[in-house]
Amino acid sequence: MNRVPASRFAVAALAPAVILAAVAASGAAGPAGPGHYADLRGLRVYYELHGQGPALILLHGGTGDGRQFSRQVPAFESRFRLIVPDACAQGRTTDRPGPMSYHEMAEDVLALMDQLHVPSARVMGWSDGGNVGLDLAIHHPARVSHLVTFGANFSPDGLNPADRAWGDTATAAAFGVGARNAYGRLAPDPGHFEAAMNKILSMWRTQPRFTAAELGRIRARTLIVAGEHDLIRREHSEQLARSIPGARLWIVPGATHSVMIENASVVNPAVLEFLGH
Repeated sequence: MNRVPASRFAVAALAPAVILAAVAASGAAGPAGPGHYADLRGLRVYYELHGQGPALILLHGGTGDGRQFSRQVPAFESRFRLIVPDACAQGRTTDRPGPMSYHEMAEDVLALMDQLHVPSARVMGWSDGGNVGLDLAIHHPARVSHLVTFGANFSPDGLNPADRAWGDTATAAAFGVGARNAYGRLAPDPGHFEAAMNKILSMWRTQPRFTAAELGRIRARTLIVAGEHDLIRREHSEQLARSIPGARLWIVPGATHSVMIENASVVNPAVLEFLGH
């Protein structure tokens, strides 16, 4: 395949290409539970529910959908009630007018929690989903008891320089035909691909912008995870963990930005143990 710099720009490359390929190679089609829809904040939000127990919300990476957690759902559903939404303009969820932001997506999660009568939840997010989780924990600290992020960043300069440079000029076409086709198989409006991807690209260029003071307001028990060869700079992940009171940092040896999928047999037991306390 053509090289698309992998970063959050590549949960772009990762979601339509590497991620979906990894899921297919595993023989898993993604979470297979019954889907639901909720009309929230101008969106028709698709979400799935799995398992029983305390609520755990799984937030997917940019340009992807909830199927990215195909290797977590079977391991987690015996312990938790999993809530797996598709984010704005991604997967099976509609778009809204105007630009996209991590804060608006976090408020969408909050609205879904309210509709499902979930006063507080554990939250686990990958890449963009991790950034949404950070925003939710900053602005609604009482609603997030535990937070786990994979490959999250608190500012655009957290990405490797080459990946950020790619994103400065990329358009929807840079994601390739495979991404367009994958989008069209799920999206409520298959013709919305370019508009949705360009919104995401625009967001990546300027967001997130979490300050040290904002990160210091997080009260959730927090685990920051990144791969040794992640697309987020190691020093950025280290600074993120230092900025959140009591946060733990786990750099997974030999792993990449897709550690959650590639190293599920290592990641899942460690995350379950963290979420259980």
